[in-house]
Parts: sequence; C-alpha cells; structure tokens
Amino acid sequence: MALVYIASPYKALAVRESQRKALAISIAQQECLKIMREYESFTPISPILQFSFLDENKHREQALKMGKELLKTCDYIYLSTHKDAKHSKGMQDELALAKELGIKELVLELPL
Repeated sequence: MALVYIASPYKALAVRESQRKALAISIAQQECLKIMREYESFTPISPILQFSFLDENKHREQALKMGKELLKTCDYIYLSTHKDAKHSKGMQDELALAKELGIKELVLELPL
C-alpha cells in the first residue's frame, strides 16, 4: 500500500486566527478522503491531522520538523488544491524536500 503525504495549508489560510485550526483540519480531512476515493490502495498521511493536538503558537517548528520526518516515509506527496494553498510556504518547503528525496508528486484534477 502506497503512502501519500497530504500537504495542505495552515498558516496561509486567510481566516481569523480563531478559525484557522478548525479549517486546516477540515481541509486536510477532505484531501485525505479525496485520495481514498480515487486510490483505494493508497494511504493518506496528513501532518495536520497527525499533530492536531499541538498548539500552533508553541509547537509550530516542532510540528514542521515532525511533518518532514513523516514525508520521508512516503511514496508520494499530494498538494492540496484549496485556494489558499498557493500562498503556503510550508507546502512549498514540503514539495522541495519531496523533490530532493525523489518522492513523486501525485496530481488529481478534482475539486476540493
């Protein structure tokens, strides 16, 4: 079963700070479901969902570091199609690391 790293926006979301975490989790969940619907044999892995128990203000750097460790174990990286994703530096960094590691980008042309 192939592991797919789900890169989705968090800090780049254009919402009030009080709404950011809930929206980021919702987007990550939707992206994971999208992968599951399209590829039954793929397992989506989302750092946002995996580390949702962390406090963004206190643990952001640690969460990013742990997310990159998760990425290293994956076969593919999938970039969220959410409208704010194009502004996400974290996602750009994740994609750069994936390319450096030879991890293939999975592209779907489906709406979120």
